[in-house]
Amino acid sequence: MKIAKQSKIQICALFVSFIGFSILSWWLLYRDERALAGILAFYPTLGPFLFPVREFLLGFGLNVVPTFLFAALAVVAFSSYFLSLQNPIKLSTSIIWAILFQIIVFASYPILSTDIFSYIFSDRVFTEYGQNVWKVVPSAYSQDPFEKLADWKDQTKVYGAVNQLIYLPATFLGGDDLVRTVALYKAISLIFSIIAMALVVKLSQTQSEWEQARNVRLIFWNPLFVLEILGSGHNDILMIFFLLLGLLFWRQKEWLMAGVALALSVQIKLITLAFFAFSALSLLRKKRYLELGQYLAGFTSINTLAFAYMAVNPLEYLNRVLYNTSVYWQSLPALVHRFFEGEKGFFSLVLALLVAGIIFLQLKRMSDPLYSTSLALLCYLLFFSAAYWNWYVLWLLVLIPFIKNQSHSKTIIVFSFTSLTAYPLLWLSLRFNHGHPVWGFVYYIWIFGVPILIWTLHTRLPKTLSFLNLKSLS
Repeated sequence: MKIAKQSKIQICALFVSFIGFSILSWWLLYRDERALAGILAFYPTLGPFLFPVREFLLGFGLNVVPTFLFAALAVVAFSSYFLSLQNPIKLSTSIIWAILFQIIVFASYPILSTDIFSYIFSDRVFTEYGQNVWKVVPSAYSQDPFEKLADWKDQTKVYGAVNQLIYLPATFLGGDDLVRTVALYKAISLIFSIIAMALVVKLSQTQSEWEQARNVRLIFWNPLFVLEILGSGHNDILMIFFLLLGLLFWRQKEWLMAGVALALSVQIKLITLAFFAFSALSLLRKKRYLELGQYLAGFTSINTLAFAYMAVNPLEYLNRVLYNTSVYWQSLPALVHRFFEGEKGFFSLVLALLVAGIIFLQLKRMSDPLYSTSLALLCYLLFFSAAYWNWYVLWLLVLIPFIKNQSHSKTIIVFSFTSLTAYPLLWLSLRFNHGHPVWGFVYYIWIFGVPILIWTLHTRLPKTLSFLNLKSLS
């Protein structure tokens, strides 16, 4: 009875936190003059409620108060989430509340990122202007009503054909209406999140019902996951869905379909290439040449069709995606770049050696390719990615239930916490000389230093961090 009561308290705390996040997002909107101007362009009748309200709120701590409220809500939400992982909550209850949490945040303004507006603006290059999104930059249509709200306007689309095809209905049906279009894009995120949840349960079917339920909570109750996928509407959930589908086919030894699913995932974001490479290497190591041939056939056929549709050279597209390596944001390379601009060669060499080492270990120990993938991605995000965006850790979060490594599980969960709480840290820095190099060290120490510490000292964690014990997930 005591455990049941604790579970109810944790669920209520998460419920209230997500409602708080949703309300707070509209308050935080008033700090963004560009966003207000963009909304006003769609709905001129809102004039009396936008900038005048902003001026009013500036007198009541518009910048400071919501920053601290967001930090407090993040701590409460993650504390409840951590503790919920230790309680035996039924699978049906875990699923229902996961969906409810996401529906609550569905109504929030995408305050943490402008990416959803960039998706829409880029997609309109095709739906409104009939041009190839992989050849024509959105800024060519500066008169478009979504232009004021979007970023990444001076580069062509960096997502693949599958991403484009999935969002096309939302772009067509949304038209020139801001609320309808954003709601449709978020609806796609919600649908794929629910289906991904079903895949997680399916992939966990050999585990107990309690463990299946905890796998659902571990991913779909995670505050960063909920806020970034349903609040910001990131397309990473599409990539994650097809990755999980590919993993399911892989486990069922449906090699052709596994290759097809992973190709569909790559045609959202290229990061899934990591698992494809390590899994193909695993088949090669085991001399399963027929299975490898089927796997490669499924993967290459889908990508061939996709690039034919895109009408762009794969190498040219890859080069365009790698443009992000020239963008520096809250990362170790960003810190080093401030003092030494020739750091790329060094980091590239060390990364290559690291990947070679992981490949060697996989070949020698015949280890799980999913573990090799998680290890490579974790090292990449912690030490080598030039630009770290706070939701990238979600790529790893969804792998936790399926990898047998305690240190990874603990590190990734803490990594998701530090990634979410880095937002109020950033907002605070904007008021105190944001460009000073010290802030770069503060970001890195908080976002990455804490997870690295957990990873290094996971066997000596104090009892106060016992909520990170996920041994039974293995």
